Amino acid sequence: MILLAVASVLVGVQVEGPSKTTERTVAQLAHVDIGQQISEADLPLITTYLTSSQLFEKVDVRLEKSDAVPDGVILYATLDDKHSWVIAPTLYLLGAAKAVGVGFGENNFRGENQKFLLYGQLGEITSQFFAAFLDPAWRGGKWTWRVDAFAYHRNNNEYVNPHDDATNADLAAIHGTSFIGAGALLGYRFKWWLIGDMRLRGAYVWYRGSFAPEEVDDNDPETQGPRVPVPNQDGRDISIQAHLVVDRRQFRDGVTWGPYAQFTLDKSIPGLDDYGYFISNLRVQYAWKLFGEHQLELRSYLGWGYHLPFHEDFTLGAATDLRGYAYEQFRGDTRLLGRVEYSVPVARYKFIRLRAVGFFDSGYIGFHQPRDPGERLYQPSQLNGNGWFRNDVGGGIRIYVGAIVLPLVGVDVAYGIEGKEPQLYLQIGLTDF
Repeated sequence: MILLAVASVLVGVQVEGPSKTTERTVAQLAHVDIGQQISEADLPLITTYLTSSQLFEKVDVRLEKSDAVPDGVILYATLDDKHSWVIAPTLYLLGAAKAVGVGFGENNFRGENQKFLLYGQLGEITSQFFAAFLDPAWRGGKWTWRVDAFAYHRNNNEYVNPHDDATNADLAAIHGTSFIGAGALLGYRFKWWLIGDMRLRGAYVWYRGSFAPEEVDDNDPETQGPRVPVPNQDGRDISIQAHLVVDRRQFRDGVTWGPYAQFTLDKSIPGLDDYGYFISNLRVQYAWKLFGEHQLELRSYLGWGYHLPFHEDFTLGAATDLRGYAYEQFRGDTRLLGRVEYSVPVARYKFIRLRAVGFFDSGYIGFHQPRDPGERLYQPSQLNGNGWFRNDVGGGIRIYVGAIVLPLVGVDVAYGIEGKEPQLYLQIGLTDF
């Protein structure tokens, strides 16, 4: 018998329909607990929570009285799963940072919302491999854990960036950097929207040669050896990280709304680590759903570091921050960033949606706690205590497939206000904006 608007005790969760998702996982995704009071008035919000998980094509929930428990009710969820795994190629054209790759992702392993990702990439600037496994609710409880491995080789472009000429985008040096590492994370979910965790990570970093760009002859490989000193010594990068995440966002049809905040501390471990640094990061964002399918989003980032090695520098100039400037054009140990972005629906055909975005980015970066000159090589413009304040404005398009949160294709064109030059960013596959 279907229950009306009377609040009763939840005594069970049952899954119906073509779904492999387990009952305890559905309860966790719906943010309900056995023993709590529940009524039909809660069903619209439960439907929203299950839809926001991105695991289901269709969601239908109802309450029925329990035959076994007087005054108890059972939550029935009729679910139609999305295809939970994907193998997809990627293409990135981020200014000078061009790359192709392929990734495999499983989004609902064993029907328990566990995540598995393998990704490999070859690029002019960055070639990398990443593997991770995440269990967001171990045995259906509040503990979460993750293991990951990461390796890359990067040709890091370092720019002259004179303070008296904001239009200058000349390269000062190109540093070959290799990194191989792994990490393990253990966390606890205090509320469905509040998670804290600790991650132990270890890596080895080596600098494979640096050269001045004007001395490179593509027809003569011998000229591509080291031409200038490397920015740092090789060594072990071993640290302990702490994260606190507040995430009350909801998702539907490419639209996000709600708050998100993340606070991170990252401290190298004395005696094990060779670099001796400290990093703190705060990221806060809020998105509003307007007029049905419009979205307004505000983002802010604050980062502060102490004695950062070259490979841990903050940067500005990328699809995720300052889109009107060259890829990672600016470096520093202190970073401030703000972003305003508005997106609107343009067209929809079956499960494909096209959205247009307009944005304004503003950022500051500079070195204020540098390492000793004998430990780290800096460019002259990085050591005078000044930083760089830059702004850009632009627009782009996003193509979404199904109800996936991240777009499958993204294109941005941005104009650097101080730099007086446009930049184009294209991402296909695993996008990140």
